[in-house]
Amino acid sequence: MTKEIFKNIYLIEVPLPNNPLKNLNSYYIKGKKRNLLVDTGFNNDICYEALTEGLTEIGATMKNTDIFLTHLHSDHTGLCGRIASESSKIFIGSLDKTYLEYFCKGTYWDDTKDKFVNQGFSESEFLVNKDTNPIVKYAPPKDTLYTAVEDGHVFDLGGVRLETIFTPGHTPGHMCLYIRDKKILFSGDHIIFDITPNISPLPGITNSLGCYLKSLEKLKDLEVEHTLSSHRNAMGDDKKRINELIEHHMERLDEAYSIVENSGGLSSYEVASKMTWSVRLNDWKDFPPHQKWFAVGEAAAHLDYLQQNGKIHKYKRDNVYIYSVS
Repeated sequence: MTKEIFKNIYLIEVPLPNNPLKNLNSYYIKGKKRNLLVDTGFNNDICYEALTEGLTEIGATMKNTDIFLTHLHSDHTGLCGRIASESSKIFIGSLDKTYLEYFCKGTYWDDTKDKFVNQGFSESEFLVNKDTNPIVKYAPPKDTLYTAVEDGHVFDLGGVRLETIFTPGHTPGHMCLYIRDKKILFSGDHIIFDITPNISPLPGITNSLGCYLKSLEKLKDLEVEHTLSSHRNAMGDDKKRINELIEHHMERLDEAYSIVENSGGLSSYEVASKMTWSVRLNDWKDFPPHQKWFAVGEAAAHLDYLQQNGKIHKYKRDNVYIYSVS
């Protein structure tokens, strides 16, 4: 589906088949000097056809269009190199640029194998995840060139100005876009209305959940009338959703603490297996590999938050991090 949601701002829904996110909301902003495409979809033919058909439907051409990527994940970056023209620049936050280039070199999974083992994954589970994870399968080409932007960068398209807002937490360098005079926020995966963004341990950040919660608080005082999200339902009340997301994570922290408190010490993998999830499966062993990856990461982020705040302890046993209350 493609539609003009505000004057010169278009929504292009890009399907994400067999993925719980269901769709990516890509946005196209027309200016008098340049145009800007926000996020692209997985690097596969289904996403490519949906995006190019949407661009054609609104009379857009990539010859005078640049691309802004809210963050490094492949459902947002995958098609950027394929859809860009020779005159297009591909912008992304500087921190995520660094990690995306590292990720696309192909050594990421080998370099981070220990991280998964430390969380409690078996080596066989790690190898299956490495081979089947959509973030790997549908990543942008390795030779894609990116231009880094910092917090407060302004895109002046002619008649419309968009400011970047640094909102780390979902990724190390996640960024939102803000049209100040229209009070429109493009929230990326920082605020999603129908599901909660995944928060997992991040490279270079000791407390990713704490970082995410601070980024939510950062947006509370921003004057916003319309928030445009990256997945499922595109629009909603940002202030209400921010409060809901904070409350959700407080409840998850209580759940994680209770699981650890009633055990003699567990890995994040074991804690995740005991937490409640919205995945419609009866047993932890039935979780698809990449869903386990997200779930264990989510559990680890909450456990690290508790540990950083002195609520639980973290130590290593047989090369696996264990969390306990004593």
